[in-house]
Amino acid sequence: MADRGLEISDPVLRRLYEYWLAKKQGRIAPTRGDIDPGELREMLPSLFLVEAVGSPHRYRYRLVGTTVVKEFGEEITGRFLDQVDFDHVAGRVLAEYDRVAAECRPVLSRWNYEKSAGRHMIYQRLILPLSSDGKTVDMFLCGAVGRGRG
Repeated sequence: MADRGLEISDPVLRRLYEYWLAKKQGRIAPTRGDIDPGELREMLPSLFLVEAVGSPHRYRYRLVGTTVVKEFGEEITGRFLDQVDFDHVAGRVLAEYDRVAAECRPVLSRWNYEKSAGRHMIYQRLILPLSSDGKTVDMFLCGAVGRGRG
């Protein structure tokens, strides 16, 4: 999937993707330092940062926007993805982060599932790689739009 090949219909995720492309500047990915929250102010509630920890990777939510927390139905900041209720789709969720880390390419996905706790989740998520050394993906800038209910 080429960077410009993603077809993103949601305007928030489209703006986030275009921002990431502009910050990439010919590298495999921008660094975390390239991302200026002030430039993303209107999108911040729908954004989250995930870091890759250890080898093999585990993924931890570093910062999670207020809309993401509200729609997910619980605070997840500081938790590892494998500690969060994704119910039967947990393996697929983790595999997407593994794929972005391995290929250093964005992933856009759509989700429709029910968490173990009974909350129904319908959303789109965009995972964008970040690299502090220009060689490996060590963080992800993500956006999610949709709704959770229940």
